[in-house]
Amino acid sequence: MIVTDIEDAYRESGALVHTLALRALGSVEEAEDVVRRVFASAAAGGSLEPRDLVNDAVDRITGDLERRVRAKLAALDDAALGTEGVTDERAVVAEADRILVRAALDRIDPDDRELLERALVHGVPRYELAMAAGLPEDALETRLRDALLALWPGPVPGEGHASVEGLASRALGIRIADGGQQHIASCRECRDAWRSLNDLVGSIARMPASAPMVAPRAGLWDEVREAVDAGPPEPEPDWRDEARRDAARAHRRRTLVMSIALVAASVVAGLAVALSQVLVEPRGDAVARTRLEDPRAGGSETGTAQLLAGTDGGEVIVVDGPYAEYPDAYLELWLIPVQGEPIALGQLTSGHYEVALPPSAPTAVGATVEISREPWDGDAGPSGDVIARGTLR
Repeated sequence: MIVTDIEDAYRESGALVHTLALRALGSVEEAEDVVRRVFASAAAGGSLEPRDLVNDAVDRITGDLERRVRAKLAALDDAALGTEGVTDERAVVAEADRILVRAALDRIDPDDRELLERALVHGVPRYELAMAAGLPEDALETRLRDALLALWPGPVPGEGHASVEGLASRALGIRIADGGQQHIASCRECRDAWRSLNDLVGSIARMPASAPMVAPRAGLWDEVREAVDAGPPEPEPDWRDEARRDAARAHRRRTLVMSIALVAASVVAGLAVALSQVLVEPRGDAVARTRLEDPRAGGSETGTAQLLAGTDGGEVIVVDGPYAEYPDAYLELWLIPVQGEPIALGQLTSGHYEVALPPSAPTAVGATVEISREPWDGDAGPSGDVIARGTLR
């Protein structure tokens, strides 16, 4: 690839990449660095098409934003990093789309651009717009359709498919009588073209009056050429991989902390049970009891559950074990009757828990007791991991 091709691409798209980076990063220095990296990468074998260059810039800008935020979090000693990016990648993509649409609009006839903007951005009714332009309404619709097609970069369906003019008219909401609805509904190529045209209409309609393009400074091309002459740049690390590694490290730290907390809770729970046996007046014999086992760990014992007769004739379940509150989930006690749906019996927050069975519940003798670790996702059903299970007999 000769330097002339890169220079032509820089003249055509340098302002697009620079403007996007400047708006997203808020720093001229960082924006210029993105420009150098994008065009050096393109010179090493990438595409020189404006949309491809801008899309490459989106990936680099998002990674820069992500690393910037994670550096700030590290300075705050905040280890709770998620697996997803903490920056809004969609905002960068949306801004790139607006810049590309704005640049395309600037390349078409000014009168057609004004008609499209008044019809789509400002929502002027077409009959009113036709009167103001001194055109019949059908002639106005034809100009809007042709202006949309002048902006559209998509592939035109071949012979035997719906006409691209008809697809553009449908995307604009213009009534047409070509009878091609059934073909479009069953043809993937025509349907994809219509969707692309419809998305373009939406992009124009959502485009606010944005700030003008900011061209790079005059001397930046010389620096871009130096970067090109230096050869292919080093591959940049994927911020998504970095995020996953950070999340894995954070998860290991949380697991260690929770393990220590669980051991401490076990000791406290054991002392509490021992003291309760000494200080509290003994209760009647248990109607049924069970050893609770962790199904994830080969059936290792994780506590006990007893079924006692209540003073009002009902039944009370008593659970003892090394249970404690979690920072990112909660423990829910469930009764699984021999027949019927699971019954939620409340949240465990300590090593000792007592709960009376609802009057509508059947006897718990023969039923299964489960403790599940539920995420804070608003789902009231048992969807988390079962950490303890036993059948009352």
